[in-house]
Amino acid sequence: MAFDLYQTVTDKVIAQMETAGTNWTNPFNKSRNNLRPYNATTGKNYRGINTVLLNFTPFQSSAWASFKQWQAAGCSVRKGEKSSIVVFFSKIEKQDKQTGEKSSFAMLKYFNVFNADQVDGALADRCKGIDTAKPNEVETIERAETWARDTGANIEHLRAGRACYIPSLDKIQMPEKELFTATATSSATECYYSTLAHELVHWTKHPTRKNRKQSDGFGTHSYAFEELVAELGAAFCCAHLGISNEPRVDHAQYLNNWLQVLKNDRKAIFKAASLAREAAEYLCGTQVEAVDEAA
Repeated sequence: MAFDLYQTVTDKVIAQMETAGTNWTNPFNKSRNNLRPYNATTGKNYRGINTVLLNFTPFQSSAWASFKQWQAAGCSVRKGEKSSIVVFFSKIEKQDKQTGEKSSFAMLKYFNVFNADQVDGALADRCKGIDTAKPNEVETIERAETWARDTGANIEHLRAGRACYIPSLDKIQMPEKELFTATATSSATECYYSTLAHELVHWTKHPTRKNRKQSDGFGTHSYAFEELVAELGAAFCCAHLGISNEPRVDHAQYLNNWLQVLKNDRKAIFKAASLAREAAEYLCGTQVEAVDEAA
């Protein structure tokens, strides 16, 4: 029987899932440096409903400011970033024209703010807690860099702790390499390239590529299934590129988390493996010779 890399990786991942559990460690820094939202330029905390509004966002920094405030601080909001709303009450006075009697009432107003993760500049970097003196633990692997570049994907590196594929923009956002750190089971290098491969597999679901169904919101069945596809696909791609000789334990632990959302549907892993194989083959299709040489 011919050797099947995809099936071999799938079998090893499933074997690890039986023992690794769900204690998955995120490979890049995502801790908030201040749990309560605050204004980056004044240092004052937001209060009341604004705390709720700003905490229910995907950003990791707790620092916010308006476009003009960031600009005045020498920072720039990145093109295409969407603002969040902060509300406040403004006291309005009114005078009766007939009696001359004055009265006042509160009017609800709002203004737009941007998180430090959406901004470039020295102040924004400090708000993100980025340690510029921290050594970069990620070793650049040229064959993996070429592989990612040759896919043609729009990959943007940010000095912010998030990695994601944005379908509406058909763009991948990745944290800078220096934000990745080693886990108990993987080097920072493995974590970086595995995360990049994970997002590239998500990228293949676009209608112009493999046209997988767009997933619904976080925590839903379809979202969980797409995460299975992306993480298995990442394991396949790392095996092709020789990033890691064995599937990372982190892969298995992460997959187990999503299988719980799918109510431990063991068949889901095999359905996802089939789609992950298609995605990995698509990504590797333009650099077959280079991958074969590396393997």
